[in-house]
Amino acid sequence: MSVLTAFLQKTSSLKSIGVLFILSHLILLSMMMFTFPVIHAQIGVNVFDLQPFGYSLSFAEIIVNNLDESTYQFYLFPQLTFLDVWYPFLLALFLSSALFRFVKRNTPFGNALLVVPFLAMGFDYLENICVILMISKMITLSKSTVLLSSLFTILKGVFTFIAWIALFAYFMNWGLVGMKEKMINNR
Repeated sequence: MSVLTAFLQKTSSLKSIGVLFILSHLILLSMMMFTFPVIHAQIGVNVFDLQPFGYSLSFAEIIVNNLDESTYQFYLFPQLTFLDVWYPFLLALFLSSALFRFVKRNTPFGNALLVVPFLAMGFDYLENICVILMISKMITLSKSTVLLSSLFTILKGVFTFIAWIALFAYFMNWGLVGMKEKMINNR
C-alpha cells in the first residue's frame, strides 16, 4: 500500500487530476465516436465492453461470427490493444488520485477505496484478454469461456461504479462541509 500511496501523492494534485480526467475521457470519446461505431456497423450489436450486465454464449457467437477480417483487425488494434489498454489505466489513476484527496488513508476502508479503481482496471484487462481469445478464435467459444469473460465485464462495471459513487459521495460531503463552515463563519 505504501507504494500506491507514494505514487498517488505524485498524481493527486489538482492539475494532475484534471489532466488524467481529460486524457481518459478523450480516449473514451474516441472509442465512443470512432471505434465502437465502426465495429458495431459490422457486427450489428454493441461490443462486449458495452454489455454492463454481461452476455450469453449466443451473443458472443453473434459478435465472433459477424466479424470480417478488417473489422477483426480494427477491433484488435486500435480498440483492444491500444485504446482499451490506456483508458482503464488512466481512468483508474484519475479515480484513485481524486479519491486520494478525500479519503482517510490510515483506515482500512480508505485504503481499500484507493485500490477499487485498479481492481476495475484489472478486470477490464482480463475481459480484454478473453475477448481477444474469443474473436481471434484461439479458443473455442463455450458457455464457461463466455461466462468467465462476462463475469470480468460485470466486475469491471461494478468496481468502476463503486469508485465513481465513492468519489461523488466524498465530493458532495466536501461541498456540504464547506457550505456549513461558510454559514457558521458568516454568523
